[in-house]
Amino acid sequence: MNGPSTFDTNVAIYAFLGEAKSEMAASVVERADLVSVQVLNEFTNVASRKFKRSWAEISIAVERLRASVSTVLPIDASAQGDAMRIAARYRLSFYDALMLAVALSGGARTFYSEDMQHGLVVDDTLRVVDPFRSEDFNA
Repeated sequence: MNGPSTFDTNVAIYAFLGEAKSEMAASVVERADLVSVQVLNEFTNVASRKFKRSWAEISIAVERLRASVSTVLPIDASAQGDAMRIAARYRLSFYDALMLAVALSGGARTFYSEDMQHGLVVDDTLRVVDPFRSEDFNA
């Protein structure tokens, strides 16, 4: 599916915290058009709690993330309602469904995630792609 793309928190973590898979993750972030504010929030939480990064380091990384995409998408009441529907229909966690709902609201056609079901198509519009499956990265 062509069109705007976005990514899950795990991709941001790999890209900006120097973990394994960072080169591929950085490529995904560079290609992305959109990011949910939820991803920025989750990234901040993981960088602080799990990786023990300083607030200054986190601030720089978040600014780089924001600068990598053209649009940061907010979470609103409509997305919250859509997330409940998506969670029920596709049997996803609420927070995963919320990221997908926000991506749909922003017009995304590809959602890069290592954690969600590779190949899942949400509402006949948004395809989940695991970017670490090299045969599917350019799909």
